[in-house]
Amino acid sequence: MKNYDFLNNEKISEKIIDFVHKNITRVHFFIPSIHCSSCVFILEDLPNKYSNILSSNVDFLNKKIWITFYNNNLKISDLAKILENIGYSPSTDLESFEKYDLSNSETNNKKNRNKIQKIAIFVFCFGNIMLLAIPEYVGSMSDPWYVNHRYFFRFMMMILSIPVFLFTIFDHIKYAIIGVKKKLINIDVPISMGILVIFFWSLYEILFDLGSGYFDSLSSFSLFILISKLFQVHTHNKIFSFNKNYKSFYPILITKVKNGVEKKIFVSSLEIGDIFVVKNEEIIPVDSILIKGKSILDNSFITGESNLIIKKIGDKIYAGSRQKGEAIYLKVVKKMDNSYLSILWKKGIKKNNNYYINSITTNVSKYFTPSIIIISLSSGIYWYIKNNIYNVFKTIFSILIITCPCALVLSSPLIFGNIIKFFSKKGLYIKDTLTVEKISSIKTLIFDKTGTLTDPNKEIINFIGKKISYNEKRMIASLLRNSSHPFSQKILSKLSIKNFYKINDFKEIPGKGLECKINNFTIKAGSMKYVSLCNSNKIKDKTLVAISINNKLLGYFYFKNFYRKGIQKLFNDLKKDYNIIVLSGDNNNIEKKYIKSILPKSSKILFNQSPEDKLNYIKKLQKNGIKVIMFGDGVNDSAALKKSEVGISVSDNPTSFFPSCDAFIKSDCLNKISYFLKISRISYLLVIINFIISLLYNILGIFFAITCKLNPLIASILMPISSFSVIIFSIISTCIISKKILWI
Repeated sequence: MKNYDFLNNEKISEKIIDFVHKNITRVHFFIPSIHCSSCVFILEDLPNKYSNILSSNVDFLNKKIWITFYNNNLKISDLAKILENIGYSPSTDLESFEKYDLSNSETNNKKNRNKIQKIAIFVFCFGNIMLLAIPEYVGSMSDPWYVNHRYFFRFMMMILSIPVFLFTIFDHIKYAIIGVKKKLINIDVPISMGILVIFFWSLYEILFDLGSGYFDSLSSFSLFILISKLFQVHTHNKIFSFNKNYKSFYPILITKVKNGVEKKIFVSSLEIGDIFVVKNEEIIPVDSILIKGKSILDNSFITGESNLIIKKIGDKIYAGSRQKGEAIYLKVVKKMDNSYLSILWKKGIKKNNNYYINSITTNVSKYFTPSIIIISLSSGIYWYIKNNIYNVFKTIFSILIITCPCALVLSSPLIFGNIIKFFSKKGLYIKDTLTVEKISSIKTLIFDKTGTLTDPNKEIINFIGKKISYNEKRMIASLLRNSSHPFSQKILSKLSIKNFYKINDFKEIPGKGLECKINNFTIKAGSMKYVSLCNSNKIKDKTLVAISINNKLLGYFYFKNFYRKGIQKLFNDLKKDYNIIVLSGDNNNIEKKYIKSILPKSSKILFNQSPEDKLNYIKKLQKNGIKVIMFGDGVNDSAALKKSEVGISVSDNPTSFFPSCDAFIKSDCLNKISYFLKISRISYLLVIINFIISLLYNILGIFFAITCKLNPLIASILMPISSFSVIIFSIISTCIISKKILWI
């Protein structure tokens, strides 16, 4: 076992530590040997095996694992030893580890180049083996010259098959053994059995001059497996990153103030007690206290709701808030990794890994492998009773050879991978093929409201009250242009006034409103209570800006949410097959009534939901066995998105921030969700059909094998044609579906 004690060194450990708070530490490792869904299950099951490990989360595509543990009972070196003991040694090349973190795409390219190099070797070996095998296919054993030189052809095929065999078996047998130890019959078990039997039975035939073996089938099967793996890695568009975190929105540099001198420093260098400056539209990167300036905060990045909050000197301000207006001075009370935002981000990180165990491929392989073993052993016993020892081994090995699980390996990545590619053309970007499979079976959909169902950039502004003249509009605009408040700017834009009056005695009271004097007229704008000294129950739930001139109420500007195009039709399309739930942090009863009017009667609507409430609600559903797809935006939804079986981020900008989601959908494509869900279900059925096609070939092959009529010619026809049938069906069926998608 390697010595990992050096990982406990403070200077080294800081490169892999993501979060430390008292006795809890979160670290990440690069695990090159992460190979398949069973690897993910084994690694994410660590908290159940070790009481000092709180959570373990795997990024399959990038081969990374995040582990949260109690640092008073475990050291980082202990974690590395645990990983090595179960067969997943972490990379200890810290230089390459840094490069991996800083340039993820570079590492992915390197890994993909290795796969492409393997494919080149496999293609070379496969092509030459097929050329050498052709003479026996066409009956050359009747030709004296070939009979005299058959050993050259056969031994050349054997030599060419050795690199293919070694590369393939090392890729699978290790994970087959790990799966069996964990009582999980994963897809690597039948693959390893098939490869071993094909190779050694072929060696037996050649060495004892019984035939040319099945090296052509071995090389073709291995080539198809490798191509399917490379295809799976490339199933989503490379320009999208599904692993960004909250730090992606922070500025690299911040202005620190010390002894009256301002200096630019890295955000990560801020320490407790430091004083720094935040200007208009900048995001506050750390939990801090306001010590100078007028703070008007937009917390939509955290809460999802766009209502502005006024803070006074001495108030605490949380990381993720965006300053609106003048520059403010803040004092750090928590470092960036210990802020409220970082804690919010890390909540709900544990995904339900039952899908890794119960995926369609793993489920089929659970029954496929034992069935084949039982059939082969039963056939062997039959021929043993018949006193034909040669047929005992021939039958057993022939069945294992002809039933090699090509369709199990190729079906899911080919069909789901193509579906992902077609979805991306219509605005839905899915992380991996397993996510498509999960989407196809989930029946409960949860929607956030603000920023998901509504477009915050297209709020509807109506004026309720008496008709106002151009002169009155001009006075209102002259007042509002002096305020940086978003509501003021939106109303100003709606009024479309270009000529303004000169104002006097301008005054703005945070949280209440503003006023000024124009030619002996007093103009006020703000809350109803501030403007007219009254509070109407009829309008208490509305978001509004009231207007008065000389203390006479003219009316109010009413802000109404703008719902995205096609939302009502979307809910009508979904109501037959799905349970719909809306969770929102909003507290506007008028909005709640409107949403209720466009939702199916069986739907649930919950308002006043904090990020913690959303997370707990999803946990409650999952505890009752309900699997969910969550649609949301912003960091406030990150915990709920991560806890859901499938988290889908909604945004206008395809290159923007993803809260650790499983998929991303463009906001203007939200009304197409019902089509995407329907096609996901169809793609699942296509995989089943692929399995059935392969099963028919297997039944035919088993018949020949049991009756001892399986000769190399029959095997050479059945095995490749089974593989090609799977590939051709996958391509044709997904192309037909793609035409449907493209017409959406």
